[in-house]
Order: sequence, then structure tokens, then C-alpha cells
Amino acid sequence: MTARIAASFGAVAADYDRHAGLQRVVARRLAERITGLYRAAAPRPATLRILEIGAGTGLLTEALAPRLAGLGVSVHWTVTDLAPAMLERIGTRLRTLPGAFDRRRLDAADPRAIAALDGRFDLVCGSLVWQWLPDRAATLAALAARLAPGGRIALTTLLDGSLADWRAAWGAGLPDWPETGTLQAEWPGPGGVWEAADIAVAHEGARAFLRDLRGIGAAIGNARPDPARLRAAMRRLDAATGGDVGYRIGTGLWRRPPRPGVFVTGTDTGIGKTLVSAILARALGASYFKPIQTGLADEAGDTPTVAELAGVAVHPPVIALAAPLSPQDAARAEGITLDPAALRLPPGDGPLVVEGAGGLMVPIDGQTLMIDLIERFGLPVVLVARSTLGTINHTLLSLEALRRRGIAVAGVVLSGPPDVANRRAIETWGRVRVLAEIPRLDRVDANAVAEWGFTP
Repeated sequence: MTARIAASFGAVAADYDRHAGLQRVVARRLAERITGLYRAAAPRPATLRILEIGAGTGLLTEALAPRLAGLGVSVHWTVTDLAPAMLERIGTRLRTLPGAFDRRRLDAADPRAIAALDGRFDLVCGSLVWQWLPDRAATLAALAARLAPGGRIALTTLLDGSLADWRAAWGAGLPDWPETGTLQAEWPGPGGVWEAADIAVAHEGARAFLRDLRGIGAAIGNARPDPARLRAAMRRLDAATGGDVGYRIGTGLWRRPPRPGVFVTGTDTGIGKTLVSAILARALGASYFKPIQTGLADEAGDTPTVAELAGVAVHPPVIALAAPLSPQDAARAEGITLDPAALRLPPGDGPLVVEGAGGLMVPIDGQTLMIDLIERFGLPVVLVARSTLGTINHTLLSLEALRRRGIAVAGVVLSGPPDVANRRAIETWGRVRVLAEIPRLDRVDANAVAEWGFTP
């Protein structure tokens, strides 16, 4: 199969770009999404090492390279493809792009070939290559092993529902593309997400559609379709859509955490983040870190509480404020100017549970929200939400905000009386696991924390 795919794409390399309208649109969209992730990063990386799989003639490279250069990021690319003719074709394009480039033939379906690559990568990307791989989970595991701590995977693929009009006109014989649920289960760790979007591509009739399909090395449905059947299918497509077709495109994002652990945040204040943090720290054998603590005028703070409940090592807060307000307002009350850039993960590579202050949109200063800190730290998020009325809206909005930033979500913990309907709605619409449902406890002590042990 590998040799057949390489031959198919190699045969059309010289004229590929003229027929690759969908591929160009999808590459541009993926480039914009990747650029947005690094634009929002604080601090922004000065250099990146990128591995691109299935580069083809370089449409993604062409879209992404100038965007990253515009952010002031210096990039060293390893650009790969299975077909030697595609690699030869891409060389012309690379000469006009910013960055340093190495070209290499790579079979992305072979985990051993991926393992043999040199060094670690900050980003692994590929546009409309994922649907060609026979064992996606094995390839993902191999690619994840090549990532540097905090590195990202960003991919696009055709999804189930693509070319529905042509499928109706032609009948059986088209590939069975994956569904997002299938892809979601293949990530090498918690928190990856697949998003779906519909893209319509216009053609001047069915004949032009089929010409473009052949021009990118794709099959119509059979290696040698029956001419009479093909003409009949073309007439049906022309009658139904005039030759226009629709694709369902999946965009997959996953990030390797910089170290083992999670970031615990909530949909509200007083929702039970500290209890969940203590449970997770004990269950994971992790140390605990609350970088920003407010409200010290009224209580000792969450750090000594977790130390007592979980019996784990704790790191002192970097910012400690007296007023029970948002960090921005508490600092203003004390006449202090906060520096979010000073907030960093404590040294070490052991598991770590980080607890935020308040929810995602709590301001740290005039320019930084808690979600910005979560994104910078790069740990998967455990979102604590109440179980009662209103939680569906608050939880889904929080999940949407996290995923728009490409932040991994390890799961949700519901706090309060168990509610089957709310749990089902959050899992279904939020595409997330509910890790635990913790009712109001009669006692909160070390024994209770041990009894409620769970992990993402």
C-alpha cells in the first residue's frame, strides 16, 4: 500500500498544485491555527524545530513559514514526504521561504522510521495526510515520542461525511474516512481535541471535479471505473450540485506536557478546586503549586491546606495577596504591580498539580488572564464544575475557551449532588470525560482525600 500511495502522488507531482484547491484552503487554515497558538504564547519562542509529514508540494510550508517569521520566530524545518517526486517539487518552493529546511523521504506509517529521526521537535504538523495512514494510533505514539516537552501536534484530515454528494451520485466504493470520536480515542495521552468544519469546493461541473480528483492522485472509487456508470454518476452530480462538492475537515491538536501533572481550574470560585487538587496530588504522588494566592487576610491559604490533606510536598506561592479578590484587584488594593512573566513552574520533572486562582477569565493584571497562564504552563486541565442547574452552560463555555487556545483538557470533575442528565450533557456536548462526581462531604480530611482517589 505504501508503494502504491507513493507512486500515485509521485505521478502527479508536477501538476499537483493546479488541482489542489481544497488542499490549499485547508493548509492555510491550519497555518492560521498554528500561528495563533504561538502568537498567544507568553513568552513567545525565539526558535522552533518543526517536523512536517506528508508535505506534498509544500502548501502548508508555504502558508506557515512567513506567518511564523512575522512573529519573529526562527524555524528549522524537517520537511518529509513519501514520494521522492513530491520532495523534488517542494525544493523549488522552499527556496523562496524564510527558515532553514531539510528535506527527507519518510514513511509516516512506519513508527521505526519516525523513531530514527534526529533530535526533538517543537511542532509536528501535517495537512490532509492523516487519512492515508493505516495505523494512526501507532504513528501518533511515535510522533509524540519525538516531541520536546511542551511540543505540539497539529494535523488535518478528511472526516466521515466528506464528498457526500459524490458518494450519493457514485454509490459504494469510496473510502470510509474516520469520525471525530474514533480519532479522539487515538491520541497518545489526555487532552487532545479534534474539531470538525465543513468546506465547500466549487467546480465547473462534474467533469472538472473528477479532473481535480485525478490531478491530486486520488481515486474516483475504483481503479478502473465502468465508463457508463461513471457518466451516469457525473450526470447525477451535475443535476444535484452543478459539480460542487463538500468536505468535512478535522483539525487535531495535542500538546505534550512540559512535565507530568495537571492544572486545576474551575467554572466558579469556591467550587472545590483545592479539594480536587489535594485528591489528585495524593493519587498521582505529585507535589502541589498554587502560583497566585489571594484572600490571606481571612485564611491561611490553600497551600497549607493541601499539605495537610494530601501529605505531599508543596511549593510556596509566587504571589501572595491579602484581599479575597481577583489577583488584579487584590494587588491594586495593596498598591502592588504584578508581573505575570515571573510566574513559572517550579524546577523538577516529577508530577505536579497546579491550582489556579478562580476561573479561566480571572484577570491577573491589565493584560493577562488566568487562561493565559494555563496556556503558558502547558499542563492538561482538570476543570472543576458544580453539578447543579446552570453547570452545562458554564462548563461548555469553559471547555470551548480552553480548546480555542489549543489547551489540553484531561477531564471534568463535578462537585455537588450527582446529576445524571447534567453529566451526560457535559460528556456528550463537551467531548470530555467526567473523571469524578464528588458530593458535599460530611468531613474533609486526609482520610476523605484518600478515599476519593482518582486520576485523569
